[in-house]
Amino acid sequence: MSLRNALINPNELAAAEPLRLTPVAPSYARYRAVALSMRWLVLAVLAWLSVPEMLHREPMLAFWPLALLALAMLHLVVSWREARSRAWGLRDHDLLYASGLIQRRLTIVPCNRIQHVETASGPLERRFGLLRVTCFTAGGLSADLVLQGLDEGEAERVRQYLLGRIRDQDADAAPALAGNLDSTGS
Repeated sequence: MSLRNALINPNELAAAEPLRLTPVAPSYARYRAVALSMRWLVLAVLAWLSVPEMLHREPMLAFWPLALLALAMLHLVVSWREARSRAWGLRDHDLLYASGLIQRRLTIVPCNRIQHVETASGPLERRFGLLRVTCFTAGGLSADLVLQGLDEGEAERVRQYLLGRIRDQDADAAPALAGNLDSTGS
């Protein structure tokens, strides 16, 4: 038996269906803005405390906090827009998550590969009514997909759906496993 591995002409592929993904919760952009603002606030305080001492040595360093503020504002705007561009989808056979503003990323995880699902949220996420859904597949020590920005109800429905799929897979696999054990004489 010979192995055949012919090239596929890309022009002969079927047209891809347009994806109709669901945007993440609107509160996710506000959550990201507040979380980043808190981080930048710490840096701003450190910069403000260091300026008087540095001004004695170099007067031009008085603009250091302004440059930091400009950088923080740019970071907040980009982060806000990126958070608003995130979307997710759940199809019959896979889970999709699109993220990124400058570099777009679409992660697709087949539902039949998901072995464990968990939800999590930090104090700030809870304040905004958000949950993260984390999906783990076989053979990995870390998460294969983290859906960020889902509201609590949505996240719980996705989690329950995926857990149901996992239970169904386990139920389908159990008779096949039992049949294999019986046929080996164990």
